Amino acid sequence: MTAEAFNLLDPIHFLNVLLFIGAAVGVPLALKDSSRHTKIIFKYILVAAILYHEITNPFFKITERGFDWWDAMPLHMCAFSTWCIAAYLVTKVRAFFVFAYFWGLTGGGMSILTPDTVLGFPSLEYLDTMYGHALIIIGVFTAIFHMHERPYLKDYRNLMLVTTFVFLPLVYVFNLNFETNYWFVLEKPYGDNIMNFFPDAPYHLIALIPVAYAFAFLAYLPYLKKPNAKWLKTNSS
Repeated sequence: MTAEAFNLLDPIHFLNVLLFIGAAVGVPLALKDSSRHTKIIFKYILVAAILYHEITNPFFKITERGFDWWDAMPLHMCAFSTWCIAAYLVTKVRAFFVFAYFWGLTGGGMSILTPDTVLGFPSLEYLDTMYGHALIIIGVFTAIFHMHERPYLKDYRNLMLVTTFVFLPLVYVFNLNFETNYWFVLEKPYGDNIMNFFPDAPYHLIALIPVAYAFAFLAYLPYLKKPNAKWLKTNSS
């Protein structure tokens, strides 16, 4: 099967979205009542898979997708979220979970729905994008179902402030100095994706920033009236 240009409305892509997101949520959910030993083994297998993907991914981008070193660094929001969720699974430092939950869950989910790839299934760039972002979601739901973790409203508020006044300025300056486009703040991503509906750069930021913050808040809604949600009560590991 030869890969063609990615089409957001391709039925095959829709099936892949269901497969990757279903597996990313379903696997941790299926293991939530398993033994502590099983959860620990799963957690470290997941961490190993994340580390392997994130370490090898820059080389894949350079050799297979024609990126240069500056563009292949793990500085996109989702890549940073992937490292954060791996760090949380090992250290249990909540700050890592908070970043991965709000930015990784929403960014990873959106990247699976609307990947920034030129070619669609079954190209390597498409499969790598889907798999890499699914790892974030698996990690976040492993933290939720296996480790009692959850976000709070203050986490959302604090992260939005840090993102606005620390992360975004730093990323913007880095992009200007090294001619990169991390977090897509200078240019819209290529391919058929949600940002096609935004204004052209740099005016796309007028839509991108509030939409991103709104999606991050939507991720908190399941917890808005469930401070002690019963479905979170699982065996800790």
